[in-house]
Formats: sequence, structure tokens, C-alpha cells
Amino acid sequence: MRNIITVFRRDLAAYFTSPIAYIYMMVFVTLNVWLFVTGLFSGPVLAIDMSPFFDYIPLVLCVFVPAVTMRMWAEERKENTWEMLLTFPMRSYELVLGKYFAALTFFGLTLAATITVPAMLAWLGDPDIGLILGGYLGAALVGAMFFALGIFFSGFFKDQIIAFVVTLLACFIMFLCGTDFIAGYLDSRIAGLGTLLMSLLGVFTHFTPFTRGVVDAVDLVYFVGWAAIFLGLNMVYIDARGRPNAKLNFAIVTALCVGIGMALNWLAAGSSLKRFDLTEDKVNTVADASKGILRGLDSKVTMTLYITPRAKMPTELKRLEESILDRLEELRLASNGKLQYKTVYLEAENLISAMSSQFAMDQEEKEETEEKKVEERMLEKGISPLSYAGSTGVQATQAMIYASLGIAYADKPEEILPAVVPTRRGERLPPDFEYRLISTIYKLERAKTPVIALVAPDTAFNIDPQQRAMMEQMGQRLPAQYYDDPFAQVDQVLRRFKYDVRRVALTKEEPLPEDYDTLVVLNPRALNERQRWEIHRALRSGKTVVMAVQHYTWNYDVSRQGRLNLARGNEDPQINPLLDSYGLKVSEDLLLDQSRLPLTYLFGTGQLQRFDTPIQIFVQSDTMDQKSPFTDNLTGFLYLWGTALELNDQKLQESGLKSRVYMTSSSRSWTIPASETGENMRFDPPDAAAMRSYPLLAEVTGQFPDAFEGKDRPAWPETPPDPSRPVPPEPEEEGPAPTIDPKPGRLVLLGCSQAFQKNNMNEMNAEFFLKLVDTATLSPQVAELRSRVPMPRTVRKPENADDPKYRTFVTWQVLNYGLANLIIAGVGVTFALVRRRARNAYTMRYAAAQRA
Repeated sequence: MRNIITVFRRDLAAYFTSPIAYIYMMVFVTLNVWLFVTGLFSGPVLAIDMSPFFDYIPLVLCVFVPAVTMRMWAEERKENTWEMLLTFPMRSYELVLGKYFAALTFFGLTLAATITVPAMLAWLGDPDIGLILGGYLGAALVGAMFFALGIFFSGFFKDQIIAFVVTLLACFIMFLCGTDFIAGYLDSRIAGLGTLLMSLLGVFTHFTPFTRGVVDAVDLVYFVGWAAIFLGLNMVYIDARGRPNAKLNFAIVTALCVGIGMALNWLAAGSSLKRFDLTEDKVNTVADASKGILRGLDSKVTMTLYITPRAKMPTELKRLEESILDRLEELRLASNGKLQYKTVYLEAENLISAMSSQFAMDQEEKEETEEKKVEERMLEKGISPLSYAGSTGVQATQAMIYASLGIAYADKPEEILPAVVPTRRGERLPPDFEYRLISTIYKLERAKTPVIALVAPDTAFNIDPQQRAMMEQMGQRLPAQYYDDPFAQVDQVLRRFKYDVRRVALTKEEPLPEDYDTLVVLNPRALNERQRWEIHRALRSGKTVVMAVQHYTWNYDVSRQGRLNLARGNEDPQINPLLDSYGLKVSEDLLLDQSRLPLTYLFGTGQLQRFDTPIQIFVQSDTMDQKSPFTDNLTGFLYLWGTALELNDQKLQESGLKSRVYMTSSSRSWTIPASETGENMRFDPPDAAAMRSYPLLAEVTGQFPDAFEGKDRPAWPETPPDPSRPVPPEPEEEGPAPTIDPKPGRLVLLGCSQAFQKNNMNEMNAEFFLKLVDTATLSPQVAELRSRVPMPRTVRKPENADDPKYRTFVTWQVLNYGLANLIIAGVGVTFALVRRRARNAYTMRYAAAQRA
């Protein structure tokens, strides 16, 4: 051990006696930090996520490590200190390990110099520390393996440049073999070659899990094993010097070691020995809620994976089957045997050929055909191939693949989860895989599928009056080309997650269903007294009502002079008369906020115009309750043209209701009366003292008071015939209203519905809407699973120098761009001065001794 420490101190000191080491450190820090920080501050919001930073690390290490290791043995041989060093009373492993640990220490100090990046993210937001630790651990392991490889090649050459080039090529080959780009390209040339090399050598394949906060024993063994192989070969090379047949014996040993290492990698590819989840929310581990639901099942549940064979899969999805089966095995173990699974292989080519041949057959031949291919039978069950955009490394490709999961519980029909494929780069599974699977099982276990009564307007386009009159006379529905449903995507999203959606107009002809779980009211328009009575009755009877109310919409236009023109549209929900009786109100004043999101519109002339107005409010995570299942892990929400909520705490308390606000506008928001808006509407913010935050999303629970006490049930108003709907039959006389047993209810109120219309229903808004419905309808356990879906963490960026956060953001940018390099340069200059002073002192003492 003493010899290892001696060599370690000698080589580590050698790094810092030359300015080259400091230059290496500064280049490494500059490349990684500058690339990350520049991209981080270029977007509309700042993502509190270091994943892009770690994505660059392996590529930079392919250049950095050879530049450091090229001198380790090559310089010893060039300066003729190689033989002298080998004559010391040291064993080969002591020399190799001493040099290796010195290089690792130098790399560790270099990696530590990037600490300003996580410090900045921790100061500005709330990063997942587990992801950061996992990323740094992965980077350290990649560096450890590359350094072992660099020492190995450095021992072969006297010329440092040759050692650098050979090590550079070796590192790049191991890195590129693990990327989908190269693997896809090789697979397109020789089937299976790229996938095989990815399993045998690919560094990136084993590095990616660390960036997701997952530490798997297989990945640890990969990096540590290859590092040990290269270090061991370096020791063998040193020991074999000068012996007979040394080159041949060394070549045989090298081939055996590399072959064994590649074989072990191939056997372990896609497997998992022991996995550690470093993420804060343990999103990569089976949740306790999932375990509770599975263990509480009355019957066993059977999973069937319908998937394309691995050999026919695009390169990016070669390991999809292994990933799905791996997670299903975890769920099986967690369920105590309540969950079972199997695999059925399907090929899209078989379905296409079968359909083509059947099309060519006449009717008699079709009837005589007794057997059908499995793909045809699966198609009848609703399992169809999906189109996946893949890549061969040089061009994009479209592949038809199967990737669906069937869930069978008791005697109920099998439910199909389609498109079980990753949606983001580097993922093994879809981020909501566990939620989709467990929530489907939960719904199957229930006596009936959860029913959502959806009340949302549908809009018919204006058509020719004569055609409208003709349609009215015939009592026919408008053709599809004249019909537009702004909330059609809401219906689709709910059905995708296995809800039974009952879309009603809340009229005499389309009343609420008799039995439903949750009432969802989106963008109500001109509610009459009877409709308010129906909503009130749902709350009185203990139902949950989710309501998103929109007071105004806006049409944008630009004049020839370049002036922005806004035309306000009134939705007139008429819901406040009911809400006032509880102590709530959706404000009719316009809400404006300096935290906004620019929007780009395409006009009929083909001109793109960007609008940046404070009515385009962007609510960020720092003004949301991150402990509520409604809003936790939600990165942001476009509160487009929404208004604020008004809560009368005294009246709510008198009514026995409890309220809680889950979302507010920023502290830089203000309101103006709607009457002040017009052609000359100005968006100039008031003084800072006049701005404050306003509630946007609130929940009210308890026994709602009877707002219609002492009143008869309102009658349905007479409605004119709607040409978009069939002529209804003559209605029967209504009897007396059935009595209800008052129970505590729940009202979830949002002052904006525009975000859920199909033109704005992006992934973020759909996620928020599902959070609202799941939390209101399902058990807290299932709602907890949706909250575990990993969502990017963001913070608001300052818009101008007047923003209080502006100086903080600029300070951190400057620190990241220059602080680490200044510290490194300062340490280098200090050490140089100390060494110079020591040399001068030694020279003076030596001269004095000579004179004496």
C-alpha cells in the first residue's frame, strides 16, 4: 500500500507542476458548463434539470481522457525513465494502481469544479438531488473506465500523439456503439450487428440509467469490470516485458479477457441484479399504492404483452420487451402472486399479407377458410399495429410494430393498453406506465366502470340559411363537416384512461345520467335556473363537481400600421348566482399577469404573428401547491384568458364549508374591470404596490347549504329546435323531484376552461385535467400514482431588469461562465508562485552553502 501511495503522490504532483493540467480542467469545465448554461437560459422557462448536462459528459470524456492519459506511460518511455521505474522494488500492480488513482483524483477534482451548476439549480429552484447524484456517479464511472482504457494504450507507445489518437478512437467506438444512431445504421446494413455491438460494448446504454436516477448492479459491474480488465491487462503487459513470446502470450491473454468481458455483457444485457432508485419520489420503483391495490385484489389479474419480436423491432425499441417484462416481474413480486403475465408475439407483416390475400379471395373461399392468423384474431379484439418513427442512423423510417398490453381480471372483457412505447429519449418505458396499468386494474376491480358526466358545449359552424332551414324541417343532424366540438379531445382523453364518459347537454332532452361518479362542467354558457339547480343537487347529494369557467375569449388582429387589435368575446356562464350562495365567485374582472407566455398565430394571409400580452397567463410551479395531488409535479399551466376566483371566507365558514387554494397567479398580477376594455385597451402594469397574487384553483368541501330551500324545482325552459341534433320526442310530464339524502360534497373550481379546448390541449394541459378528474373520482392511492409521473421542474425566468429575480439570474450566469475557471487559474498561479519561491530559497541556500 505504501508503494501505491508513493506512486500516487508522485504522479498527482506531476499533474499540477505543469500549466497543462489547469488548461485541461478549464477546457473541460468550459465545454460542459457553457453548453449546459447557454441552453438552459435560452428557453422561455428555466428547467431545473441536469440531464442535458450529463448527456454531454461521455462525449467530452472521449476527448478529455485521452489527453490526460497519453503521457502516463508514453512520457516515461520517451524520457527513458520507464526502465528505471520498473527496477524499483515495486510490483506491477502497485505502479499501475498508483498512476490510475492519481488520474482518477485529477478527474474527480475536475468534475467537482462543475459544482456551480447544481448549486445554481438548487438556489433558483427545487432540483431532484437523486437525479444529480446519479448523473455524477454515472459520469465518474464512465471516466474511471476510460482512464483504465487510456492507461492500457499509453503503455504501448513512446509517442504521446499516437497514444492520444488510439485511445480517442477506442473511447469513441465504445461510446458510439451504445447510441441508437450508430446501432440503427449498422442494423440497416447488417441485420442485428448494431444491436449486438450495443449489448457487447455500448457505454451510453449503461450510462443512461444513472441520468434517470437508477443505479443498477449490472451497470456498476459493466464499468467496474471493464476498468478492471484494462488495468489487469496493463499489469500483464508490464510483467511480460522481455520474456520469451511475450507479444504472443499478451495477445492471447488480451483476446481472452476482452472476449470474456464481451460475453458477460451480452449475457447480462437487459437484465437487472439489484436496482437502487435515487429519485426523491422513487418514480423508478413500484409504489406503495400499487402494492396495496394489487394485494387487495379479490381475483388474479393476467397481463398479456402483445409485441413484435425483438428481431423485427426498430433499433431504439430492441429492449422494450425486456423493460416491460422487467417491470411486470416487479409488480408480480409486489402483488404476492395476484398478478401473472405472458407474452404473445405478433408481426404486422402477417396481418398485411393476410388482409391482402383475403381481399383477393371470393366470398365462397372466405367462408371455407377455417383458420385465421393470430394477428387477425388480435385485430378483432382491438389490438392493432402502430406506426413508429424510427431511424436507421442516416434517415428516418416508419415501422409498423405491436406494443400493447392486455389486462384481464375475473370474468370481465380484456382491456387493452395501446402504444406502450417510450415517449422521450433515453426512457425504457412510458413515464405513466405504472399509473395506466394500475388505474386500469383498479377500475376493472370495481363493480362498474367510473362514470363521468361531462357537460361541455359543442359548437355548430354557420351554414347556408336555406340548408339550415331544410335540415330543421327534416329533423336531421348537421353533417360532420359543419360540426366542431371544441372539447372532443377531453372526451378522448377520458376514454383513453378507461372512464365511461356520458356527454350530456344538461337540458330537458339530455339530463344528467341517473348514476354517475363525477360531474365535470367545462365552459358553461348562459346557465339557466334549472341547470344551476341540477349542479347544486349534485353537490348536495355528495357528488364531486369539477368546474372550469371561462368569462371571456379574445380574437387577435394586427392593423396595417402594426397595431395590435383585440376583440373580446363574452361566454356569459351565469354560474355566479349559484356560487354566491356558498361564498364563492368567479371574478368578472380581467386578470393580467406579467408572468405570461407568448403565443404565435397564423392568419388567413399566411402571416405568422407573435403576441405577448398579460392576458396569456402562464402559471408556474412556484405558485402551485406541490403537496396536493391536483397540482404536484405540474410544471406549468397556460391560464389563457382566465379570471380570478373570489373566496368569501366568512360566508364559507358560516356555511360550514372548508376551502383550500391550490393555484394562484404570480405576485405581479393585477385586475381591471371589464368595462374598461376596448379599442384603446392598455396593458401597462400598475405600481408594484397595486399588484398581488389571486386564487385560480380552489377546492371547497363539506355539506353544501340548500341554495333553493323553500323553492320549487325550476322547470326546464323551452328551447328552440337545434338543427345539429335529431328532433326529440314529446317530453313527458315531470313528477315531483326525488328526495335526496344530503351528504358532504366537493367542488373543484377553476377560473379558466380555454386550456382544455382542443386547440390548446397539449400534453401539459391534458396532464392537469387528468389530475383533476382522477383526484376527484378515484381513490387517493390511484391519484398518488398519477402524481408519481415524472414531470420536468421549471421556474419562471425574469422578463426584464425590473424583475426582482433578474439580478440573481444574471449573477449565476456570470458565476457559471467564469467562477470555476477563475478559481482553477488562481490555484495554478498560487502553486506556481509557491514553487518558484521554494526554488529560489533552495538556490539561495545552496549558493550560501557553496560560499561557506
